[in-house]
Amino acid sequence: MGVECRFRTEPGSPLVFGRITVRNETDAPLAAVRFPALAWPKQLGGAPEREFLVWPHCDGCLIQSPGSVGWFPQLPYPGGASMQFMALHDDTAGLYAACYDSRGHTKRFGIDRGKDFLRLELLHLPPRAPRGEWRMEYDVVVGTFRGDWQTAANLYKSWAVKQPWCRRTLAERVADGDVPRWLTEPSLFYAYSLRGQLPDKSATGGWTNRLPQVVEQAESWRGLLGGPTTFMLMAWEKKGPWITPDYFPPFGGEQAFKAATAELHAKGHRALVFLSGLKWTLRKVMRPGTEMLDDTAEFEKRGAASAICGPDGTVQKFGDPDPDKSVGTGEHAQICPATPLAREILLGVSLECQRLGIDCVQADQIVGGGMPICYSASHGHAPGGGTWCSDALYKLFDEIRREGKKRDPNFAFAIEEPGEFFIPVLDTCHTRDYAQGRWPRDGAKTIGVPLFTHVYHEFAHGYGGDSCGVSDKPSLTSLCQQALNLVCGKTPGVAVWTRPYDPKATDAAQQRMLRSHFDLWRGPAREFLVFGERVATPPLNVPTVKHKFWVGTGKPPRELDLPAVLHSAWRLPDGRTGTVLACVSDKPVAVESYGKTMTLEPGQAVLLELASR
Repeated sequence: MGVECRFRTEPGSPLVFGRITVRNETDAPLAAVRFPALAWPKQLGGAPEREFLVWPHCDGCLIQSPGSVGWFPQLPYPGGASMQFMALHDDTAGLYAACYDSRGHTKRFGIDRGKDFLRLELLHLPPRAPRGEWRMEYDVVVGTFRGDWQTAANLYKSWAVKQPWCRRTLAERVADGDVPRWLTEPSLFYAYSLRGQLPDKSATGGWTNRLPQVVEQAESWRGLLGGPTTFMLMAWEKKGPWITPDYFPPFGGEQAFKAATAELHAKGHRALVFLSGLKWTLRKVMRPGTEMLDDTAEFEKRGAASAICGPDGTVQKFGDPDPDKSVGTGEHAQICPATPLAREILLGVSLECQRLGIDCVQADQIVGGGMPICYSASHGHAPGGGTWCSDALYKLFDEIRREGKKRDPNFAFAIEEPGEFFIPVLDTCHTRDYAQGRWPRDGAKTIGVPLFTHVYHEFAHGYGGDSCGVSDKPSLTSLCQQALNLVCGKTPGVAVWTRPYDPKATDAAQQRMLRSHFDLWRGPAREFLVFGERVATPPLNVPTVKHKFWVGTGKPPRELDLPAVLHSAWRLPDGRTGTVLACVSDKPVAVESYGKTMTLEPGQAVLLELASR
């Protein structure tokens, strides 16, 4: 085994660039390369509560006092790592590490704990092959900085905006028709389960077909907010939520389903559904005490030959049929994206959904464009890592969009959570900037920050997820989640899932927040919040408010002290800057910004704009 490492500097740059070559003269395949081998101090200074690990998990996180955290998950790229950098900083200094890879090579980001240090886990995963030379085709980058997470994000952005996924801004893509204009206009993304409860539970036994209520719900929200909904038709699948790939006919029957989407369109609304990625449900119990669904025989007949295989060459199975052990997807396999069956499932189902009246199809559960590594030798790709998986998914996403837009230019395609590599072949993505204490911002001392937004907002559209709260009672949690969607530049979104809900009964402060979101997107804030570049946003001098965030059944809520007014700063290409402020307190809050003092009511949001300098 031979190893050669080379490092270089560049004029005017504070960064060091490195590459590695490994010559494997053994019969054992090269499984992974850890490079560089960096040990960071477990504690940078004397104030560990002011130390943060900048973590590119999906929308972005900070991990406070990382030296005291016992375990860190590994983030696959592409996938759970939406970008290729991390940083560790306190108030005086910071350490930065990144991969500058524009081709989507498989890798993993992680942190390993030593006795008195944190070791950077940057794993490069090449195709598995014995004997031969593996040469890194991209730079790893390390350096120092002074600032906060936004400073580290700007370091990465200086490289990122020059990559293929940033060739066109979102504004340019909308102008030339590549991204449908309706996505950039105010619309409430509303997650509502077709299998659920009606207000009179006693009359229905609790669960019922709620397809007949869809248009009524959409129109009720229009009456409240003055604009359309993008109706997220949850639990639309034939056999139940997250049961795949046997989706059709949709729940309620094709005729009723098409009638509902047609009436939504007639009244100016849109419709969206989730696909369960490339998963194949094998066994699943929908609810405790119900009969197990078993599709194993059909999978063995049609799917097994195309399924993702582990290092031993056998089909990998994930999850558990017990709903208490495996939320949502049950026991399942995953279809390799390089196989014809992957195209048959994702493209075929997407176009069938479009025929049924769906405007936006989301390939859910392919988080950030990531899939488990496949080691099959019979799928037409090199076993193991490399670029084949990202290339296969990119090609498939591109074909879905092209074929959908041939039929209707307003067709949109999305995935769950952002991923930089796939920006050009997505119209939008499902984001969770509102999530605190929940995946992907769960874990000890984890705090969500708009990291991906800061780097890529002017290039990528995002909508406000499938679980942003809304309530007919005062709820600081729901108010805060709605405000986070707003100040992070995402479309408004709320979710009720299976519970009965009357939009007109929404709590007054939450109504004000959602109306403010619509009004700002209609007005001068639209350019900033839809197309603008997020810039470093200094803190406001306002009180803090204690918010409680639900983290899971049977668990105590996560408590976080957040500013009573959330805010974000934006810049347009013509030099204009603006700050959006949103009050998430249950009391009026006085705030000063840009030399102006004002009092914001609970749920009130405003834009303060400055002319170009």
